[in-house]
Order: sequence, then C-alpha cells, then structure tokens
Amino acid sequence: MAAGALPSEDFGPEAQACVLEADQPLSKSILWRAQRDYFEREGIAAWSAPAVPHYVTTNPSLVHAIAQTVLGYWRDCHASPSSGPLHILELGAGSGRFAYLFLRAMLELCARVPSRDVRFKYVMTDLAGSNLAFWRTHPSLRPFVDAGWLDFALFDVEKDDGLVLSESGTPLQPGSFDGPLAVIANYVFDSVPQDAFAVSEGQLHECLVTVLTDPQAPGVGTTGVFSQMRLHYSHRLAGFDHYPEPEFNQLLRGYASTLDGTTVLLPTVALRCVERLAALAKGRLLLISADRGFVHEKELAGREDPQLSVHGSFSLPVNYHAFCQWFRAKGGLALHTAHRQLSLHTCAFILGEPAAHAEETCFAYHLAFEGAGFDDFFRLRQGIESQYSMLEVEHILALLRLSRYDPRILRDCVPVLMMHAGSLSPMERQELADVVSRVWENYFHIGEARDLPFEFAGLLHTLGEPTAALALFQESLCLYGEDPRTFWNMALCAVALKRPDEAARFLARTWALAPDFNPGIALLSKDG
Repeated sequence: MAAGALPSEDFGPEAQACVLEADQPLSKSILWRAQRDYFEREGIAAWSAPAVPHYVTTNPSLVHAIAQTVLGYWRDCHASPSSGPLHILELGAGSGRFAYLFLRAMLELCARVPSRDVRFKYVMTDLAGSNLAFWRTHPSLRPFVDAGWLDFALFDVEKDDGLVLSESGTPLQPGSFDGPLAVIANYVFDSVPQDAFAVSEGQLHECLVTVLTDPQAPGVGTTGVFSQMRLHYSHRLAGFDHYPEPEFNQLLRGYASTLDGTTVLLPTVALRCVERLAALAKGRLLLISADRGFVHEKELAGREDPQLSVHGSFSLPVNYHAFCQWFRAKGGLALHTAHRQLSLHTCAFILGEPAAHAEETCFAYHLAFEGAGFDDFFRLRQGIESQYSMLEVEHILALLRLSRYDPRILRDCVPVLMMHAGSLSPMERQELADVVSRVWENYFHIGEARDLPFEFAGLLHTLGEPTAALALFQESLCLYGEDPRTFWNMALCAVALKRPDEAARFLARTWALAPDFNPGIALLSKDG
C-alpha cells in the first residue's frame, strides 16, 4: 500500500476522519507535542482528578524496594567522607507521592547503616513549572527541604543536559559534581517519543504514523483529544545505519537477525536522555525505571504496530530489552527479574563504576524484586480487594504490614474495620490504632476528592482513640474545608476527652453550618 493511503475497508466509519498528520516517523509525531501540552496544562490535576494512573508506582511497597536498591548502589560506590553526596534525580516526579515516600524510606534505611554517613540529595524534576510550584509549597515536603535532603528543578527529558536546583540555585552541569548519580524514572519513558520498526525476513521497515481523529473531536491541545485519535501506519524500508548512534543501529541489526513478523519500539529519546544524565556524574549512573513493557526478547515477538493506551494522557509500552542491550554494549550492567512481570517491570541499570562489581546493588535488587516481589504482591492485592468484606481484622493487619502501611489499602478496608471494631479486645484496638497512625504517616495529599483524614479519624474514634481522631478531623478541616460532619465528630472527641467548652464550640459551628444537621450520618464516609 502506498504511504498515506487510507482505505475505507480498513477504517469503516473512520474513512471520513480528519487527518491531523500523515506518514511521520513515530518519534516525530504531533502526538508528543500534544502529550507535553497535556501535562503542562493539567499540572497536578492530571493525578488528583485522577486521570493519569500512578498508584502502582507510588505505593509504599514499591518505593521501599527501590530505596533499598539505591542504598545498595551507594554502598557499592564506597563513598568516602571527602567525596560528594549521592544525587538522586527523579524524572517526571508528577504528583510528588513517590518522592515523599522515598525520602521517608531512605532516611529510615540510612539510620540502620552501621557507622556510615550516607549523604544524598534528592531532586524532584518535571517539565511543568506548576508542578514545581505545588511541591515547593507542600507542607509534607518542606521539612525535607529545610533539612537539606530535597530540592527541585525543571528538566525536559527530550533535550536538557543540565539543570538548576530551584531552592539552592546550584547548577548541575556535565561533570559538575563528584558523587555518583541515581536516576529514577517511573511511568516516564512510556510517555516520551519512541520509534517503531517492523521486522520481516531480515529486513527493517520504519513505521510511519498517520494520526486520524473525528472531525467533531476537540482540538489537539484540549483535554480528551487522545481518546478520539486513531493511528494508521505505513512502512518504509530502513537501513541498518538509520541512526548516528552506533548502539541504536546495533540494536536494529540484532532485532532483524533474531525476530520476524513483528514490530518493535525503540526508546531513542529515553536512551539519549540517560547518556546525557550519565555525563553529569562523569559516567557513573544508576537508573531504576518502573513501567509496563517488555524485558525478554521473546516478549517482542508477534507484536503489531503500536496503538495508544489512553488514560488522560497516553502511553506506549517500554522496550526494556533495548535498555538492557544498550547498557551492556557500553560496558554497563542490567538487572531485571528472571520471570515475566504482569503489572509492572522494575529494572535497574548501571553505567561506569561500580558496574563490574556491584554486589550490594545486585543483592538489594534480588531481595526486593526477585521471587516474591512487588509485582506478585500487587497482583495478589488485586485478587483479594473485592473480598475485603470477608476478611478478619488480623488478615487486614497482615495485609497492611505487607504493603508497608499503604493508605489506599486502609481506605478500602475502613468499612469492614468499622464493622469489626466493637468486637475487638483492648489490645487489638490499640494494635489497629497504631497501624492507622503509621498508615497516616505515609499519606501525601494531592487534592483528590476522597477525604481520607475524615475516614481514618472516624475509625480511630470508633476504636476509642479520641486524641488521635481529633487530630485527623482537624487535618480534614485543613485539607477539605469546614463541614458539619467534621465539627460534629470533633465535638464527640472533645466530650470523650472531657473538654466541654471545646465540644460546645464545635457543636455551635456544626449547627451554624447546617441547622438541620442529622447526626445519624456523621460517622459515615463523606461519599456515603
């Protein structure tokens, strides 16, 4: 078929669709400009709405596993008191939840490293300035900034080779610091430009994309446009010297010699970004990346031309097999699980020293991800979440501990815990209350509709913990504004604490806001 032909038998009703562009290399498509516009326009609302999925890469279990691996890398680097700190750069930090949990986990782990001064600087980056403004004023992040652990910077994965820290004003340019660099890129490389090649009988064909949309669809720069797009591909013969980078051409030759009848994605922009970042630290780099995609070459077989996975923005799977080959070609190390991951691949890669003797990194990664790792836990949680109502309290406590005190799991289990609270012994009540407090410490607010402090406070009140409950009801007021249900419950807490004047003030505010307030619904979820 000639490039650009759009036969109606292939598209049916879409034959009259509006052509936004025709026959462009995938990495040059207008799709990526629209993607950038989406994140710059939506800012933090992309995650709080929620439109863009992020829970799977921002939960305490995965974050702790990644922190363990980063600490293993620091131990391999044998940092001395005279060397610079380990810089940890998070690409596309988005909602900020990963950074918050990582800093908590990393500081906890560092406190357990015997007689070693683990010095590090965590840098949250994004291309959207509004996200930096949100992080800089977030009360949960400010203590880390004030202690010198955290800073922020604008960084464009597609082009930047340096950055400037917004709090300290320190520039990070190639070769500008002595310590090693760890880069964390979760749900990032699936959202930046990639190329696609069809492999057939030893030959390569570059996939050229035509982007179609309904004539009545919103414009390219508006919300919801991606769900209206359809992609059509034509194929153009490509040589094995397609790129100026010999490593990319080597990848293409390898795929042409081992695969047939499939289409492979090549993460060119992501790999170029990695090379630029390695130059910041004089070639010493750890990359940890979690995303959906493919690690083993056999997973690349039988693939059709790529289509968008739409979720507010859009994403394409990441070819981690190409990452592995690229790092090894440069004398580096690639770590991934031996078994196929169903929900999320989390891979680690090392360039420069100590790639040849990264025993601590390998050991930490093995403990965190091989065998019964995070992906298995995530799948298990998915399998039982519809059955939470059938669990006993001891089962839920075990699940919360295994999750490293995940706020989402507690949120989903609040109804069944409220149901069982009255039958618990004093020791069990205290145990559950302690777990609720630990879960709350892991909560990072991004403006979502569900009022978790209210729900957790209601559970604590039912458990006979009025002091802790009152503190969370006050958090609810701060985050979600005045509500008669919140003031009513605060009055109940004050009565339990024998503070009649305080209770009277809360009751007065309750009826000032809602003269016909019905206290029978006061301890239900605000969604109830």
